[in-house]
Amino acid sequence: MYKRTLLAAVIMLNTLPAQAHGPIFSIGPETIYKDGVETHLEYHRANKKDETENELTLGLGYGITQDWTISAALPYASINEDGANNDGIGSLALETTYRLWKHNALGKQDSVSAIARAILDTAKGSDTPALTPGANDFMFGLAYGRESLIWQRWASVRYRFNGKSDAGIERGDQISVDAAIGWRAEIPQYYKSDTLWMVEFNTETTQRSVQNNIPLTNTGGTEFFVSPGVIWSYRNATVKGGIQLPVYHNLNGVQSQSDYRLKLALELIL
Repeated sequence: MYKRTLLAAVIMLNTLPAQAHGPIFSIGPETIYKDGVETHLEYHRANKKDETENELTLGLGYGITQDWTISAALPYASINEDGANNDGIGSLALETTYRLWKHNALGKQDSVSAIARAILDTAKGSDTPALTPGANDFMFGLAYGRESLIWQRWASVRYRFNGKSDAGIERGDQISVDAAIGWRAEIPQYYKSDTLWMVEFNTETTQRSVQNNIPLTNTGGTEFFVSPGVIWSYRNATVKGGIQLPVYHNLNGVQSQSDYRLKLALELIL
């Protein structure tokens, strides 16, 4: 009986890409199967001493091939900064993920993907730079992942090129380095719900911003987070939730440190 269950789980893992999970706070190599459509609803909250940001994002993805996925996401954000509240539709993000390499073995699958994202200057009518920076930003990254029956792991690196703001500030670029590990208590079965417990390690390093060729003192620095979370799925529906907890800060000048970041997401692949 156990051998039959194991064999069924191995077949499911290697033939049903809708079951593949990516990390919560970083990028993963997962793609959608050919002609597959994913809808994505995500809530994100970030809290600092003098700023709270709530964001609700609706996303849509499409599998051009089993190795190439494109997607678009549009957020609605509400930002409270120094007692002043500003809300509105944020910047449209367009993303493409292309799987460069995949290797299947008994009970596991390794893959590497390249990811590119454009965050377009589409949010107008706001006086909050965090909501409307007035620039196009671009992100490029590489992600590795191993999907197996009990353990999963991911690693990624991202570089974000931030554009020049409406105020003439050359916003500092950002480098993110991430790793994650996931664990199941039992072998997954397609007709039963699947729970994956995980923890991520997220590092963000931002360069100083520059205005009129002068570096701005209170900008840039590094933060490191430990991020526990859980992924629950049933067939093609997935619920993700996690919290980023800062454990190290090295920010330049006088800046508010992150208190926490929270993320909840619902994904459905058709």
